[in-house]
Amino acid sequence: MWYVLECRRGREERMLDACRRQLSHEALEDAFVFRCERFWRSDRAWRRVERDMFPGYVFLQSARPGLLSEEIKKYRALLPVLGEPGYLIPVYREEENHLRQLCGEQHVLGLSYGYRDRERGCDCITKGPLKAAGSRILAIDWHRRFARVEVPLARRTAVMWAGVAFDGRGGHGQQR
Repeated sequence: MWYVLECRRGREERMLDACRRQLSHEALEDAFVFRCERFWRSDRAWRRVERDMFPGYVFLQSARPGLLSEEIKKYRALLPVLGEPGYLIPVYREEENHLRQLCGEQHVLGLSYGYRDRERGCDCITKGPLKAAGSRILAIDWHRRFARVEVPLARRTAVMWAGVAFDGRGGHGQQR
C-alpha cells in the first residue's frame, strides 16, 4: 500500500534519499515522487521537461505501515517531516489504481495531445493519459501548454498540472 509523507517543497529528493538510507527494507518497500512531462518555454523555444506533480509530497510503499510509522518516528530528527503525528497519510486502493493508470510504473505522467475545437467551443484530448479524464480536467491553457486536473488523493481532491500539446488539429493559443 502507498502512503503520502509531507515535506518542505523543493526538498522531496532529500526526503527520498533520507527515507531510503534510514528506513529498513522491512518497513519501506519503495519511495518515490510523481513527476509530469510538460513543455516549458525558454530562449524562445518549447522544451520538454519533467516537473513535480505533487510538490511537497513523497510517496512510500509498505506492506507494514505500523513498522514504517515507528521507524519514521525514530528518525524524525533526520527526516524533515512536516506536521504532527498522523503525518503518514494512506493512499486508498482506488486512488492508487488511478495514479498507476495515469502515470505507470515509472510514476511519470506523460504528455497528452489534443486541440481546441472552435466550432463546438470545447477542448478535445485525442491521445495520452488525459484522454479518459473527462470532467476531471478543470481547465486547459493551450497557449502555455498545460491542463489543471483534479485527482483523488488520500480521500481529498488534489489539483495537479499536466502537460498538453497540439496534435495538429484546431486552433492554437486559446484557453478553456
